[in-house]
Amino acid sequence: MATDKIIIIAGIIVVAEMLLAFLFAVTAQVLYKKIGFDFKSIIKGMLERLFLMTAFINNYPGALTFFSALKLATRLKHHEKEGGDNKYNDYYLVGNLVSVAVAIGYTWVCQHLQLQ
Repeated sequence: MATDKIIIIAGIIVVAEMLLAFLFAVTAQVLYKKIGFDFKSIIKGMLERLFLMTAFINNYPGALTFFSALKLATRLKHHEKEGGDNKYNDYYLVGNLVSVAVAIGYTWVCQHLQLQ
């Protein structure tokens, strides 16, 4: 029975991650004219969501503060072009909000299938 739940959860996560990769690739295409998938960013996003989901399942909501501090430290090195609009800031903010929301969704699925 537990194996069935693990397979269901893994399936949900795999499908969701594929949809997210496609969504972020399309967004990057529209905003930055980038073609294709940035596999490095996809893997980083998957690891971020796995970290958050694991923290939430184990009742460590403070990990979100740690995650936010890491993201902020990473973001401080990026500089926009002079006179440019804030497309990157918007993309970064929305991407992180979606990522956290998805991790919360994964946690909800795990809790409702009583896998924890």
